[in-house]
Amino acid sequence: MNRIDRLYALVEELRAAGPRGRTARQLAAHFEVSVRTIERDLSALGQAGVPLATKQGRGAASRSTAR
Repeated sequence: MNRIDRLYALVEELRAAGPRGRTARQLAAHFEVSVRTIERDLSALGQAGVPLATKQGRGAASRSTAR
């Protein structure tokens, strides 16, 4: 899967996850990439204006705030 496809799929996965979201570790396992890759992807999505909510700290999670 190339990066563009993964970014799109990442947004869809976060929407499907609902308000609880997904941890970077869960997303990394799902997409078979490193946690750091997921962190970079989430940063890129945020910079592109995709509405995301991110909880920091242990067990941190991200979720889509788009409707």
